[in-house]
Amino acid sequence: MTSQIFKDLQPDQEINCLIGDVGGTNVRLQLVKISLKLTYSKAPQLKQYASYNTDLYPQFQDYIVEYLKDVQKENLPQIAIIGIAGPIKNNSTLMANTKWSQVDGNAIGQALNIRPFLLINDFQAVAYGILGLQQTDLIQLNPKNPNPKDNSVKTVIGPGTGLGVARLIPSMKQNNVWEYNIWPCEGGHVGYSPSNDLEIEYLKFLRKRLGLGQIVAEKAMAGQAVPYIYTFLKEQLGLDSQIEKDLDKTLFEDKNDFKQFPSTQVFQYGVEKKDQLCQSVVDFFLTSYGTVIGDLVCNTMPYGGIYLFGNISIGVANYIINNPQVNFLQDYIKYRPHLNEIFDQIPIYVIKQASLGLEGAYQAAYRLLEYNDYEKDI
Repeated sequence: MTSQIFKDLQPDQEINCLIGDVGGTNVRLQLVKISLKLTYSKAPQLKQYASYNTDLYPQFQDYIVEYLKDVQKENLPQIAIIGIAGPIKNNSTLMANTKWSQVDGNAIGQALNIRPFLLINDFQAVAYGILGLQQTDLIQLNPKNPNPKDNSVKTVIGPGTGLGVARLIPSMKQNNVWEYNIWPCEGGHVGYSPSNDLEIEYLKFLRKRLGLGQIVAEKAMAGQAVPYIYTFLKEQLGLDSQIEKDLDKTLFEDKNDFKQFPSTQVFQYGVEKKDQLCQSVVDFFLTSYGTVIGDLVCNTMPYGGIYLFGNISIGVANYIINNPQVNFLQDYIKYRPHLNEIFDQIPIYVIKQASLGLEGAYQAAYRLLEYNDYEKDI
C-alpha cells in the first residue's frame, strides 16, 4: 500500500519529515526535509534537534506536541519515522524502561495528522546510521586491526539504559547491487551468563535484590545495572570509596531504586583511575560486556564488524586501548582457543557519535522514498 504522498512523489521532491531517537532515558527529535537527492548531513533543518528526559511527560505523544508547538504550518511534518527502544508489532510497542503506556504510531499519526507515523526499533535506526559512517567516525579496539569484509554480516550492540542489538544482513537487489537489510532483535533480554566465580555471586545478589528467578543481560550489565555492580563490589571487595567523599554520599544509598545514583561519574572516576572501587566497577562491566560481545560473534559471525554504540562504549574505549591487561574478551577467547582465528578477522569498533539514531531514522526514511512504499518492510 502506498500513501498519497508517495504516489505523487517526484524524484527531486522534498518532504517534511519528523525523525526521532527514543531510548529509556532520552527522547531526541528533529524536523528535516528529505529527498532522494539529500544526505542527512545536507538535509535542511526545519527545526533544530531537541532532547527531552523520558520522565518529563506521561505519554510519548506529548513530546511530539511540545516539539512542534512553535512550528509554522507549512513546515509541519508530512511523515515521521521514530526509532524507539522496544519490539515493534503492528506499528506499536510497549517500552520496558519508561513509565509510558503503549506507544501506538498509527494512533499518534491520526491524532496529529502525520501519516505515515512509523515506529522502528531504536537499534534498527542505529544500524541504518552505521551505513553512512566513515573510518574516522570509529575507534578500533582490536590489537591486530582487521579490516571489515565486504558484503558480510555486521552487528551493532550498545548498553544504554537497556541493551540494544541489531544485525545488518547483506542481500543482492534485482539490479545486482548489494544492500544491507536491517534485522533488529531483543538481544538485551538474553540470559545473563556469568563467566567466573565473582560473576556467579553477582548473579545470586541480583536474583535476591530484584526478586527475579532469571536475570537478563541488560539488568546485569547495562546502564541500569551500574548501581547494583557498585553496591555488590563494595560489599564483596571492602574497598574505600573516594567518590563518596567527593559527592553527596546519599546519592549512593539504596533507596527509591537508585534513581539519583551517579552512574556517569562512577564510570568517569573508574576510567580515570581516581577511585579503586569505581575502577573495579568498570573492569567488572567490561568482562560482562566482553561475554555478550563474544556470544554475538559466535551467533552472527560478523566479518563486516561488531559496532559498539552509545556513551558507555565511548567512555570506556580509550580505557580498553590503554589498559591491555583489562579482561575485555581476553578470557572469552582464551577458553575458546579454536576460535582465535575467527576473532582475529572480526573488527570491533566503537562508534564515536552518540546520537546516531537520528541519522539512522533519516536513512530509514530515505529508503522508504527509494522504495516509494511506506508499508514496504525496511
